[in-house]
Amino acid sequence: MKKVLLLTDVNFWEDSSGHRARIKALIRYLSSRVCLTVINTGPAPESITGLLKEKYGAEFFVLENTKILSSAGYGRRLKKLLGDREFDSVIIEYIHSSYFLNYLNGDPQIILDAHDIISDRAEEFKKFNYAGALYEIPKETEFEILEVYDHVMVLCAPDHEKLAQVFGREKILLCPHPVASVHHHMRREVKKISYVASAYIPNRDAINEFITRCWPLISEEFPEVRLCIYGTICGAVAMQGFDNIMLKGFVPSLDHIYKEADIVINPIRFGAGLKIKNVEALAYGVPLVTTAHGARGLERGKNNAFLVADGPTAFVNAVKYLISNKNRRQALSDSAHTFIAETFSEKMCFEPLIKILTKGQ
Repeated sequence: MKKVLLLTDVNFWEDSSGHRARIKALIRYLSSRVCLTVINTGPAPESITGLLKEKYGAEFFVLENTKILSSAGYGRRLKKLLGDREFDSVIIEYIHSSYFLNYLNGDPQIILDAHDIISDRAEEFKKFNYAGALYEIPKETEFEILEVYDHVMVLCAPDHEKLAQVFGREKILLCPHPVASVHHHMRREVKKISYVASAYIPNRDAINEFITRCWPLISEEFPEVRLCIYGTICGAVAMQGFDNIMLKGFVPSLDHIYKEADIVINPIRFGAGLKIKNVEALAYGVPLVTTAHGARGLERGKNNAFLVADGPTAFVNAVKYLISNKNRRQALSDSAHTFIAETFSEKMCFEPLIKILTKGQ
């Protein structure tokens, strides 16, 4: 089997955000197909390596358990840990960790799991007055770094198309987040509208904008319907006196969340990449209302597997329409399952990657 090293500074074992779910899915997939070693920068509990090895069957290491080091510090730890070990391929999670390339042995195939185009994300944040809120990099510098890699993985088709036009289609790999369909009974009446999110800035903007500009109009017409909010986002929600908004906090079981939901919303206005929470909602067949930005990478399912609405008026109307129309909710649910099966199976998402990892095997 091919020997593959995955390097990350993300504490992916925690269940609190989409990017963590994506990395876990990738590790789970690779661990049964290649000889996988995963190295995390830390900090991390000392027990975590044994737990992860037992769960995934791969080799795990943490560079530093108790404190944060400089990039040079992590690089020296990596160099010492690797010794004279060499790998056929190395996958680096996120472009900001590219400094690890300076500490590898031999001449492995190097792959960046980019997730997003960082310079595009910075432009989106700037439009909503959040310039400088997250790691930023000029487009020219970002593309210079991408040039160094043999392959670059992205999560959604628009990013794939943009980068493929610059670097070529063989280099850029479209590898979205895989999910499996889960079927459940569609209730006749809508009682719960759900929102699931981390405390990521675009999520905070989305739910507070929704509560301010949309929820009063929905709640006035359908006072029996509750808005249930899940995840680390709850600490950043402005309740504004509504007694029909329920802050559920972090719930580790997506199964519990989505089986309780009658409609899922994601009124995201800016950000980058694929919205994994939308993919998960579709996998559970829950009627979803999102924005055009939230539909990036999901374009084939627009207004068939889910509804797209931009602006408060359109969003309110879409949610009201679904509350009042069980047949439409059921149709969306059925189409969502078909869409997920055809587009986001594990094979569809990761086959481009496994082909280059196992080439010549």
